[in-house]
Amino acid sequence: MQSVVPLACFLSVIRPPGVQYENALLQIAPVDKAKCPFVKDSSDIAFQLFTRHNPTVYQELMVGDDERLFASNMDFGAPTVVYFHAFMEQPDDGSGIMLREAYMQRGAANVIMVDAHRLEAGPWYFTAAHNTWYIGRFAATFVDYMVSRGLDLNTTHFVGHSLGAQAAGVAGSALTTGRVSRITGLDPALPLFSGLPLEQRLDTSDAHFVDVIHTDAGIFGYKEPIGHADFFPNGGKSPQPGCELEVVIPKQLLLNKFFCSHWRSYMFYAESVLRPRGFVASACASWKEFSRGRCAHGPTVHMGAALDHNARGTFYLMTHREAPFSIE
Repeated sequence: MQSVVPLACFLSVIRPPGVQYENALLQIAPVDKAKCPFVKDSSDIAFQLFTRHNPTVYQELMVGDDERLFASNMDFGAPTVVYFHAFMEQPDDGSGIMLREAYMQRGAANVIMVDAHRLEAGPWYFTAAHNTWYIGRFAATFVDYMVSRGLDLNTTHFVGHSLGAQAAGVAGSALTTGRVSRITGLDPALPLFSGLPLEQRLDTSDAHFVDVIHTDAGIFGYKEPIGHADFFPNGGKSPQPGCELEVVIPKQLLLNKFFCSHWRSYMFYAESVLRPRGFVASACASWKEFSRGRCAHGPTVHMGAALDHNARGTFYLMTHREAPFSIE
């Protein structure tokens, strides 16, 4: 009896057509890698390298392709940032382009964008959430390959926004060559992830140091502390300053009305790449205690890219309503 090719595998091969709406990719059908995990890996997920020598045009890297790797601008002596984008995003818009441009302005670093837009396309959130398991594990295979060719995990940093933060956690857990130095979760996705086993979401075992920025806690983002250091700017909840209904409703961009607070996490982080001494945060037991000034004389750290890896606990701070967000 002839076997039937699952529809998910067929969709993976033909690439379902999609349209760009604002900063979101909407696709006519989802690609479910749980049902078809081994078809067209290189088409479903790509790895895009940016460096100071190619800050705007990426060089594609592939697992096992030494010729492509050693012909690229990859500098194994420089720090490496691997970025996992969010639901409905592509690497060249939204959070991806903002973080990549910030790192390129700052100087010498390898920035590798994990392009999984076909697996994270809207409006198929349920499938996209399930695909984070596959994205993370395939990214781990890629990073393990890079380690075999000279990548130093001690100078490697995973950064992910929303679903990308959860995929980064899966990747960190699935590595076979060791643990990365750091994973930064930017408002890690909450829907469908609460209560999952730790290997399927971001937690402190995924890297030597895990820090998390919460900006839409309890709605689109995780509200509980899940890292070694968790930051709750403006209390960590919606609406963030500048995201109030009276501000976002008149704006033309529809998605901003829903995701404004969720997006603040990557905006804060991107700014911190360029302003490492900004975003001074205080260790505190709660937002209420912080708001009452009871933690004003306690330990402080800089939220974001320049965070001290020895930071532990929960931290609070306030920001401006619009960029530049750091008050300091």
